[in-house]
Amino acid sequence: MEKWIVRNGACYFNYGDKDIILPDGGLFSIEKKKYKARKMIGYKRLPNGMTEILFSKKKIVPSEKYEATIWMSELDEIINYFQSMKRMLNKIGINTAPPIRK
Repeated sequence: MEKWIVRNGACYFNYGDKDIILPDGGLFSIEKKKYKARKMIGYKRLPNGMTEILFSKKKIVPSEKYEATIWMSELDEIINYFQSMKRMLNKIGINTAPPIRK
């Protein structure tokens, strides 16, 4: 795994939690954007058992969101990077397949 990281870079692994950490700027950029959202004022129970969230029509609250930008010209390279990572993880015995749901 360490050889793969040295050769390919752009990420590191949390072995305990089995996480892949992709920092900003490695494969894509992550930007924080500020926007104004409507304030949530409550909930309303619907007859089908679901809940509807009610938003104010006038009150606006400052909010922030994060967006990752992937460059279209590098999409194939990013896909190859993740396929290489998957092969390496499977080779060292880490299962990357999604869990089977019953």
